[in-house]
Amino acid sequence: MKPEILTICAFGPYQKKVCLDFSILSEQPFFLIHGATGAGKTSIFDAICYALYGEAATEARTPRMLRNREAGPEDDTYVDLTFCVRDTHWHIRRNPEYMRKAKRGTGLARQAPEVVLERLEDGKVMESWTRDGEVQARIVRLLGFQCKQFRQVVLLPQGEFRRFLMADTSARKEIMKVLFNTEIYQKLEDKLKEKAAEVSKSYEGIAEKQRLYLAEADAKDEAEFTALLKEREQQASILADRTAALQSRKEASEKERDAARETMAKFTQADRAADELKRWEDTVPKDAEAKALLDRADRAAALLDLAKQLQAARQDAATRGQDLEALRQQGMKLAASRSRAKERFDTVQQQKPAHDAERETLIVLQGLLEVAKELEEAKKDAATKQAAGEKGKQEAAAAKQRLAEMEQQLKAQEQQAEALQKEALAIDSLKLREQNLLAEQEKAAAAATSKSLVREAAASHGQAARAAETAEKSWQAARAALAHLRELAREARAVLLAENLEEGEPCPVCGATHHPDLAKSVTEVVTDGMLEEKERDVSILEQQYQAAAAKAQEKAGQLAAAEAKAEALVKQLDGEDPAGLAEELAKVRAALRDAQEAARMHDSLLKSIERGQQSEALLKGKSTELERKAADSAAAAAAAAALMLDKQEQLAGRELPAEPQALMRQYQQREKAWQAAEEAAAAAERDYHDLDTRYHAAQSAWKTKREELLRSQAQAADLQQGFAERLAQAGFADEAAYEEALQGSWRDARYRDEVRQELLAHEQALHTAQTNFSACQKTIENLKKPDLAAAEDDARASQQAWQRALRESSAAETVLRSWQKRQKELAALREQSGALTEAYARITGLSELASGKTGSRVSFQTYVLHSLLDDVMEMANQRLLIMSRGQYELHAGQRQRANQQGGLDMEIFDHYSGYARPLATLSGGESFLASLALALGLADVVQACAGGVRLDTMFIDEGFGTLDSETLDVALKALFELQKSGRLIGIISHVEELRSRIPARLEVTKTKSGGSTAHFELGTAES
Repeated sequence: MKPEILTICAFGPYQKKVCLDFSILSEQPFFLIHGATGAGKTSIFDAICYALYGEAATEARTPRMLRNREAGPEDDTYVDLTFCVRDTHWHIRRNPEYMRKAKRGTGLARQAPEVVLERLEDGKVMESWTRDGEVQARIVRLLGFQCKQFRQVVLLPQGEFRRFLMADTSARKEIMKVLFNTEIYQKLEDKLKEKAAEVSKSYEGIAEKQRLYLAEADAKDEAEFTALLKEREQQASILADRTAALQSRKEASEKERDAARETMAKFTQADRAADELKRWEDTVPKDAEAKALLDRADRAAALLDLAKQLQAARQDAATRGQDLEALRQQGMKLAASRSRAKERFDTVQQQKPAHDAERETLIVLQGLLEVAKELEEAKKDAATKQAAGEKGKQEAAAAKQRLAEMEQQLKAQEQQAEALQKEALAIDSLKLREQNLLAEQEKAAAAATSKSLVREAAASHGQAARAAETAEKSWQAARAALAHLRELAREARAVLLAENLEEGEPCPVCGATHHPDLAKSVTEVVTDGMLEEKERDVSILEQQYQAAAAKAQEKAGQLAAAEAKAEALVKQLDGEDPAGLAEELAKVRAALRDAQEAARMHDSLLKSIERGQQSEALLKGKSTELERKAADSAAAAAAAAALMLDKQEQLAGRELPAEPQALMRQYQQREKAWQAAEEAAAAAERDYHDLDTRYHAAQSAWKTKREELLRSQAQAADLQQGFAERLAQAGFADEAAYEEALQGSWRDARYRDEVRQELLAHEQALHTAQTNFSACQKTIENLKKPDLAAAEDDARASQQAWQRALRESSAAETVLRSWQKRQKELAALREQSGALTEAYARITGLSELASGKTGSRVSFQTYVLHSLLDDVMEMANQRLLIMSRGQYELHAGQRQRANQQGGLDMEIFDHYSGYARPLATLSGGESFLASLALALGLADVVQACAGGVRLDTMFIDEGFGTLDSETLDVALKALFELQKSGRLIGIISHVEELRSRIPARLEVTKTKSGGSTAHFELGTAES
């Protein structure tokens, strides 16, 4: 990945928009990012890392901290990056969450974090992604790194540069797996394991089936299984022959049993026919009695219709007699009522002239009453309108007074609203200040936490260092003791040799014949066992020292990371006091609450002013309307007075009550009396005419009913005479005998039919029984009754014997077929087992070799990582030996744990002392040189490996200030050589000497407004 154009706005210390074109570095790809402390050099790294991953260059800074403190609500915060990956151009734009000016209305609104990634061709957008998850996944696939690995390999921020050097085995392994794409080797290991497990499972399945099949047959092997199979075939043949013989015996006994059953059935049928005949002969006397009763009921039933007609005629004559009597009583009552109504009607006709005269008088009184009412209303109207006119004048004057008071009140409210509006205008700035203070508090809390972590890391590191020092002292003491024992052993051997030397004889060691100084006897005896035990102790103590030193190195790395993180957080605070921040935040929040309350009061007051203005407009209109109504009321009062005089003239000269109410009461009394007389006359006339009509109708109905009664009585007499004649003809003495014949169910025709059918069925059944009995007697005349029980027992015994033999034969045949099937399956399994045995041996061998269980005891992936790390250290050592003037070289650590979660440890070999020691023992400058050499070596190897991640860019933040002038010159030469391969190398430093050493510079400067700006400068030296 190579950056092309980076644009940042309101981001970090950059308040205004800054655009950096990296394409101008094509001829000078090694450049310096230079500027004063706190100017914003590291923020360039933050911008690149945030654009790609949504995170800052260090974990200490969160995205919420990245917005410029002085940015206003109208300023947009974003990072825009155009970059190139493998000749494909990409564009990404990302903004964090912050408070911006609301698009509608006043106040602030939350700007949500957004991102867009675009693939470009000739400057045109070909594809785009806007969801954060999709963008993150796409970036990881493009660059080959997660954010954490990107910060350890490509973007090396302050405090992170030594991470890869000081990383533990697991962290270093994860980085290298991503860089070199070694997951394919792990997948190969897993695939071989899966294949071996699959073959093993198949082989075990076949073996289990073989064991199961033989166990079912209770056989040790296939040969024994075959012998047992032959025995079962012979047994099955014997059982089949026995079953056939028993089947023949069974069929013969079944024929004898069937013949006995047939003969016995004929005797049984003859006995049943005799019983049936006797049963029907016993029913003959009862059937004769039933026939007599049925005959009498049939004769009586023939007269039922005539009896019903006679009963209906008798009932009709009785009913009509009752109706005729009721009409007679009704006619007598109507005649009396009609006579009384006629008298009332005649009286009303005599009083009609006087009633009509009273009606004329009432009409005259009604007219005078209307005039009196109008006069009274005219008086009231004149008085009312006169009072309304006076009231209208008073209301108009009061309305003018209230209007003047309202105008003064509105003016005071407008002045108050103007003052509140000025106070409320500070809300947005106070909210922004509150947001900035909260961010500062988060930084202060993070700094306090980081300081605590530094103390914990320092304590842990001190403890680990003391443990390593103690272990080293124990090891060195053991080594000295071992050397002492070895010296004693050597002296003891010399004494033994001296005891056998004589002057003039050659020494077996040096060959000399003169022995001037023979070894003296030793005071302490050293055995080989003592030496071996001490050597084991020294080896154990050395291992303990190495483990303690490695742990101290790890703790040193953790301490360095904690210190760098704490230092970065403290720098971001710019000396801010947490207590002062809390106090200022409380003041800002109090001022914000006051401003918000002023805004609320301002809005409420504006609504009150608006309502007052509306009321003022209404009051003005009401005042004008009241003045108009007062004038109208005065004119109406004059008109009412004139009307009153006119009505008084109309009533002059008549003898009437003085008061209209008295005239009204007189009129109402006389009208009520007239209405009562009118209603009484109408009621008398209606009653008379109604009763007269009803009387004549009743007379006509009585005559009709009398004629109908006479006809009904004559018809009943005729039917009575005819019924008596029919009774005699049917053989009944009277109606009582007739009714006796139809008592109970005999009156029901269906019952009589059922009795008739039952009698007929009895006759037919008797005849059938007689015929059947004669036939059965003929069939058994020449037959002898058989012993059916004996025949049944014999047939049953034969059946059971055959069934038992059949079951045994079938079971033997079923087992035989099962054994024959198992024989074929065992043969097939034998062939499969042979093929799988060969495949299992081959695949298992490969799997164990790849997973490190055999051979060199190193897994395939770990072996590849060892080789790659060796290549990285080889490339790194080419520069480290030069930069350290031949003193230091990176070596691989212990690899005894290569088949575990380890095997990628490193240590530093000091050529001056001749010993290797932990990396944590390097000084700050030495550690920087080793980290730089390792990072450059890593970039070389990654770039050279086909399929690896391309490292086109490397950024380094600080570290050069720890180098002396000569070492700095060596380090810069190494970086200049690296940029010749086409890589873009950027370093951050405030070391002034570098400005004259590196021609291409990105100068970062602070502005007078408190922000920062940046621009590229190209040349050969500082101007």
